[in-house]
Amino acid sequence: MLHRAAPPSIVPHGRTRVADPPTPDVPRRTLLGGALAAAALPLLATGCGRAGPEGKEGSRTVTDLAGDKVTLSGPVRRVVTIPLPAASMVVAVNGGPEVLVGMNAASRTAIEDSYLGEVYPELLDVSTDVAGAEFAPNVESVLALEPDAVIQWGDRGADLVDPLRDTGLPVAQLTYGTQEDLEGAITLYGELLDKQDRAETMVGRMHERLERLRAELPASDDDRPSVLYLRGAEDSLEVGAGASYNHFVIDLAGGRNPAAGLDNERATIDVEQLLEWDPDIILIGNFGPATPKTMYDDPKLAGLSAVRDRRVYKVPLGGYRWDPPSQESPLMWRWVAGLVHETGAPGLRKDVVETYGFLYGGEPSDAQLDTILNVVPNSASRGYDAFGS
Repeated sequence: MLHRAAPPSIVPHGRTRVADPPTPDVPRRTLLGGALAAAALPLLATGCGRAGPEGKEGSRTVTDLAGDKVTLSGPVRRVVTIPLPAASMVVAVNGGPEVLVGMNAASRTAIEDSYLGEVYPELLDVSTDVAGAEFAPNVESVLALEPDAVIQWGDRGADLVDPLRDTGLPVAQLTYGTQEDLEGAITLYGELLDKQDRAETMVGRMHERLERLRAELPASDDDRPSVLYLRGAEDSLEVGAGASYNHFVIDLAGGRNPAAGLDNERATIDVEQLLEWDPDIILIGNFGPATPKTMYDDPKLAGLSAVRDRRVYKVPLGGYRWDPPSQESPLMWRWVAGLVHETGAPGLRKDVVETYGFLYGGEPSDAQLDTILNVVPNSASRGYDAFGS
């Protein structure tokens, strides 16, 4: 009935990260070999690798999310991001796209379908050959971009980090999946880019919204509707389980996650399990093409409460997907709370305009807001006219 996902990796301080496909166990530098690292040394001598020794004039040190020190030889003006969420967040913290010179190809896929790609179409020209399968770095391509810093996963094995470090490049490691990780990443990017004020403002706004939502929580768990998150594939039912950020959001917004008892961050279930849980509300994520219509048209799901009551909703997609933790997460919290409390999240559209003006320097039109909030895909769902223009 229930197919459990592989146990999530445990990162420093006991935090559970949101996992992407596991990193394969490949011997270090198998593909690139020691010859490539050696070949990089002349490039570093001429300035392609910009790391400088500690104590050099203009150098500084920051601490990444893995707890390691990263020494920078000067200002960070060219950044390569390998983790998927990092590209849009770096742009937001920087206040513009000019620092981003390389990113994961999957990051650009998200940007192509997002408001961020409309505001900054130049992002679609940013190099995307910086990593291969499972985030393995393409060191030669990264070096050619002459970055001042590289963002890489810090909790998925040394094989993803050491080939970059061996060239002398400063590598800032990212952990991901909790609210603590999200705030830590924003703070880290602020330190790297010398944009501490913007980073502090972003984190401060998150804290304000967290306090406001927590004050609105139902007094009793009996008053919480059950809310299930599905990632969005049409051919499988992959849920956000108890260790997921989706669970954090559902709980924060006043819902009850029927998958909370699963201690993984994701799990694949079958239709029988879905019918047994019978959630009041279903949220469909942006990691697949499924929409509310997909579920409404499925005869096997006709008896499901969320289908019968038309309470299935496609999650918004703005500067980045709203499902995973990002700089836009406070908007996701407010959106889910509006569905849970059936208030329609009054003022959300205005909040999106103001937030995007700060994050991206552009204010979406009514038509763009309708696209961001998935007004058309959600038009047949209960109460969603309140989210329209």
